[in-house]
This record gives sequence, C-alpha cells and structure tokens, in this order.
Amino acid sequence: MSNKPLGTPARQALVALMTHVSEASNSELYEHFRMRIEKNIRQELESAGYIVWRKGLRGAIFHELTEDGWERARREVGAAAPERVSSAWLLHYGTLMHLDRLLATRNLQLADLYVGPLGIPRTDTEPSDEASTPSRDAAPPEGERVGSEPDGVEDRVRDAYQRLADAPGSLVSLARLRERLEDVARDDLDRVLRAMDRRREIHLEPDPNRKALTQAVREAAVTIGGEDKHLITIDHS
Repeated sequence: MSNKPLGTPARQALVALMTHVSEASNSELYEHFRMRIEKNIRQELESAGYIVWRKGLRGAIFHELTEDGWERARREVGAAAPERVSSAWLLHYGTLMHLDRLLATRNLQLADLYVGPLGIPRTDTEPSDEASTPSRDAAPPEGERVGSEPDGVEDRVRDAYQRLADAPGSLVSLARLRERLEDVARDDLDRVLRAMDRRREIHLEPDPNRKALTQAVREAAVTIGGEDKHLITIDHS
C-alpha cells in the first residue's frame, strides 16, 4: 500500500466510492454526488493500489475500492478536510469526524457503517424479534428452500449466458436471458442476479441508449442502486 499523500480530488474520489460502497461508474457517481473520477485521478488511485477499474459498454468506466483502498478510506473518515474545498465538503468531513468517534467508541469497523450499495436495503440482516422468526420445526412453503436460492438457478444463468453470448465477456440482453429462464419466477431470478452481481460473479450494466430500448427490454431490467440494468456479462478470462 502506498504512503504517498493523495491530492484533494483523489481523496474526494475515495470518499465517494466508500459512500457508494459497491462498484460505481462515473455516471452513477455523478448521479449521486455530482462528481466524476477523471483519468489522472483514476491513475493516481490505481498506482497507489486503492482502486481497480474496468471498461463497460461503450467505454463506460467502473471503479471499485480494493482492500487497501478501504483501509485508506477508513483513515479519511478521521482526517481533516482538504484545503480549499467547498462548504459542502467541509460539512461532509465534519460529519465523518463524528462517525470516526462513533466507530472508535463502539469498537465498530467501517463495514458496520457502510453496509450496502446506495438505494438497496440490506436483506441479510437477522430478524429483529422472535415473532418474525419462523419456527425451526415449521415446514417451508411448498417449492421453497429455506436459507438458499432456488435449486440450480445460478448454474442455469451461467448456462443461458454461455448459449446466448457471442463470446465470453460479451453483453447479453436480460430480456433474452429471461426468455431462456421463463419458468423461473421473476422475484427468484432477480434475487439470484443481484446476489451474483454483488459477488462479482456476473456484471449487470445499464444500456446507455435509453431512447432506443423496447418495452420488453425495459420490463426485463433489474434495478440496482436506483438504476435499471438491462445487460449481463460474465468474464471467464
């Protein structure tokens, strides 16, 4: 991990990626924070070992913090604001300092605070009370497996993608994928796709040419972080 001091834009990019939690494109960063990670900043963070990035559809660039990046972002939580920044950033860094004290006094980790992508509620938390917890002896509803995804759906997603893709890593419409898996319930397939995307086993991406989308393509989208994803890719390299 590099100990070289970061410039103000790089520090702000770290805070933005930390706040976003999941992999973020420049369009997502602009939508949420009105900022983008320019090429020189991306190179600065990449050379320090703080981010990895990839190119998506039509040159869209996606960024994600590495383990060293998360560690460096943790130091940013307790740091003084960069010089000559706007009042909004001064307020944000002031809030981060309060969070730093909370993390220290409660012996919490950064992962306890930044728990999921923006706009996506956590679904992996424990039930809040015993009344909402099913009895251990209760039988699951017919056709449902408790604590797991429907049988074989992940493997079927991979198989359907392989059959539809022109080449490994190419983009496939979710509308076409759903046609291959039409017997899988919509909610079950959406849940599997989100889980696989979260684990980086697949990548779900929006189609930037929104005006040209058919109604079928729009209806087949999976919404993640408040953004509709219309395409799937699996990189087997």
